[in-house]
Amino acid sequence: MIRQRIIVSAAVCCCIAATALDARAARLPLKWQQVGTGITGGVSGMAVARSRPDGRGSADLVVVRDNKKPGESRVATVRLRPGKEPVTKELTWRGSLPEDLEAIDAVPGRPGHYIALASRGTAYEVVVKGKTATVHGSPVGLPGKAQGDNYESFALWRRPSGGGLFAVWATRGKGSEKAVVRAAPAAVDRNGLRIGTPTVRREFAVPFPNQDEVRHISDLKILADGTVLVSSASDPNVDDGPFSSAVYKAGRLSANGPRRAGLNLRDTKNLSALRKFTRQDNRKIEAIAFLPRGSAIWGTDDENHGGYVGVDQVGINRR
Repeated sequence: MIRQRIIVSAAVCCCIAATALDARAARLPLKWQQVGTGITGGVSGMAVARSRPDGRGSADLVVVRDNKKPGESRVATVRLRPGKEPVTKELTWRGSLPEDLEAIDAVPGRPGHYIALASRGTAYEVVVKGKTATVHGSPVGLPGKAQGDNYESFALWRRPSGGGLFAVWATRGKGSEKAVVRAAPAAVDRNGLRIGTPTVRREFAVPFPNQDEVRHISDLKILADGTVLVSSASDPNVDDGPFSSAVYKAGRLSANGPRRAGLNLRDTKNLSALRKFTRQDNRKIEAIAFLPRGSAIWGTDDENHGGYVGVDQVGINRR
């Protein structure tokens, strides 16, 4: 009996210690590293091409930039290695030229293939190879998009046990106007990208940021187990900021059959930020990515200040 109590007490102490370590890690200041300069160098979306299984911040990324004019960069690769400066390479875009790319995610099971989304709701399948990003097939409009919609997030998800592929995207929302999240069956193959009729629609708003123009969802990613994570940001619509941001565990996506998704999102009052960046931090998070062992990468579009990435520990295990 005494031995059992000792074991239980030890286990409790370990749990408390692990929680404390996660809490301390979340409070540690980030080392922000610049991956783009000036107003054309922001990171508006980000996908992981490769990462180490130990989650120690070594990763190869593909990022999109929300530029609009011909000749301005749309896609870049970023190489992150602990203790070294990032290596950023702007890619040549081949194909129909988008305006205002705001999100990107990797296609499961198709290395080098990504779906990039423009703010007006047009998706591009992009093949990244060497120094080029080549559009595959024709651009695809999101089902149900309406005039005036503004999108900043797109993610693809397939259950680890197999089954259908699902696309999830959201309008960004604005102040009292909540973000609207939709999920639909999708396919990406030799015939290009196809997105079916949405099977779920949910509204979502965050408690923070709560100043200036709040974008309730500035990016969205889904972990293997269906956990939905979102970033939010506020922008005074002055290109020097100050900006503020947060990252939330927003809910869970599930598959109710091969072509029907289920989506549960938390109410605003039940949300607690995994990471907060105040106006003093002056960071506008528009891109999030997750690595093994609870590591995360935040990407910023800080307007005149350029684009930055920061590797963080948030205690969410990607399985």
